[in-house]
Amino acid sequence: MKLTLALSKVVLAILTFILIIAFVVNYKMTEKEKTRQLIQSPKINDVYILEKQLLNQNTPSREKYLIAQINSINDNSVSFKLSNYVYAKVSDAVKGIRSDKLLTRNFFSNNLTSLNNAEIIRYWQDGSIAEVGRSANGMHLFGGVVIAKSRQPVKKERKARKGEEANQKAISLYQGNMGYEKDLDEAFRLFEQAAKSGHPYAQISLAQMYRDGEAVAADENKALYWFAEAIKQGISSANKDYNELCKQVDGCNLDVENIIPN
Repeated sequence: MKLTLALSKVVLAILTFILIIAFVVNYKMTEKEKTRQLIQSPKINDVYILEKQLLNQNTPSREKYLIAQINSINDNSVSFKLSNYVYAKVSDAVKGIRSDKLLTRNFFSNNLTSLNNAEIIRYWQDGSIAEVGRSANGMHLFGGVVIAKSRQPVKKERKARKGEEANQKAISLYQGNMGYEKDLDEAFRLFEQAAKSGHPYAQISLAQMYRDGEAVAADENKALYWFAEAIKQGISSANKDYNELCKQVDGCNLDVENIIPN
């Protein structure tokens, strides 16, 4: 009796293991087929995570992956805009997408890179293209916003930040896309509006425009102030800009908690 019970448990465990393996294999095959369909039928704004070596990018060796977003599609090729940022792991790139990085100013290079359809399929098959994603709702991917919707209120899966709509429209005006002509003056006004309402990425963009003198007289103190405001909200990417600018300004206060605008 005990032997029969023990054998039954062993058989049950084996069957359970087989079912789990079958489920995993089926899931991977399904995901692979979905990715194949995305590659074979590309759409503008599809997002790829790919190895930088495909594009002969000279960056530190530990940084391996770029984020690419489809900008245009021709009969036999696809043009991508490439991130100025490089990531050590695929998961790091996904985190960047999840935190809305694709909508920040200067995230993408102004230069486009084209790959023909055969190259894209080959790179995906050999693993050089690690992820391919398409927004299911026309805005989000991996939980982050990847496509600006400037003409209507943003309906985000999580609570929208104050100033989100103004910030996204400002990005479109700054870059001259999404149906808008490039207008730095209006972009500055909207970045300022969103920044004052507390939007951290608008604060970074506003700081950069003050620093670079775009659509406004260059003002290093105001640039430092807005970088500091973003840092206070936990946007660590603003630290580098703040510290580099602070070194150039006499009497700059490295303590961002105490900086005040002039």
